[in-house]
Amino acid sequence: MLTREPLRLVVFDIDGVLTDGEAQPWDLELMALLAGLNRAARQDSRRPAMTLCSGRPAPYVDAMLQAIDGHLPGIFESGAGLYDPAGYRFLPHPALDANSLMHQVKEQLTAELGRPGLAMIQPGKEYSLSLFPTAATPLARLEPLARQALGPLVGQVELTYAASCLNVMPAGIDKASGLQFLSAATGIPLAAMLAVGDSPVDAPMLAVAGYSAAPANAPLAIQRLVQFVAPSPASQGVREILAHFKVL
Repeated sequence: MLTREPLRLVVFDIDGVLTDGEAQPWDLELMALLAGLNRAARQDSRRPAMTLCSGRPAPYVDAMLQAIDGHLPGIFESGAGLYDPAGYRFLPHPALDANSLMHQVKEQLTAELGRPGLAMIQPGKEYSLSLFPTAATPLARLEPLARQALGPLVGQVELTYAASCLNVMPAGIDKASGLQFLSAATGIPLAAMLAVGDSPVDAPMLAVAGYSAAPANAPLAIQRLVQFVAPSPASQGVREILAHFKVL
C-alpha cells in the first residue's frame, strides 16, 4: 500500500470525469465548485487545490484551468507536457528529446489511417497523438491497424486506449510520469495527491498517487485499482469523490 500524506492536490482527468466526454457540455455548476475550492486553497494552504492531468491538447487544458480558476500547473497530452498558468508556460516533459519521432509517427498514421478515412487524428497535439474511430473502423480495431501502419516505428511508441480513442505516446511517457513532472514543478509529493480517472490511460497515475478514485462509469479494471469508486458517473461522481475525501 502506498504511503499517504495529508491531501494537498486533487488531479482530475477531464473526459469521462469532469465532463461526459468529447463534444459534450460542461457541468458549469461543477466548474464553479472547483473554482471556489481553488480560491479557498489560495487563501489557506491547508486546503487542497484542484488541477488536471488530461490527454487533451495544451490549449484545452489551459481553457479548462481557467474554468476552474486553477493556479497550479496542469498536465496535458497524457503526461507529455506541463502547462503553468503562473508564467503562461508550456513545457515538454524532460524525458522528451528534440528528435522527430512523433513527427514521423504522425506522417505515417496520417498516410495509412487518416487519409483513407480509417481514423481521425485529433488536432492540436505536439508530443503525442490520439486516434479516434470513424464510421469505417470500430474503436477496438484501431490498435492493430496502428501497429500495422507504424511498422518499425511501433517499438518506439506506446499504444493505450482511453474511453473513446487510442493514444499514441512516446515510449516512457504516461500519466504517471506526468504526475511526477507535476510533483517536481509544485513541490507536492505524489503521496499528497488524489488522482481521479476513468479509463486505462489513467491507470498509471492512479497507481502512483497517494489517493485514488474513479466515477461509476470507469471500467471494472479501473474500479479495482482505486481506493474509492463513486456511486454516480462523471461530474456527479466527482462531487461524491470530493465529499468522500472530505474536500467539500
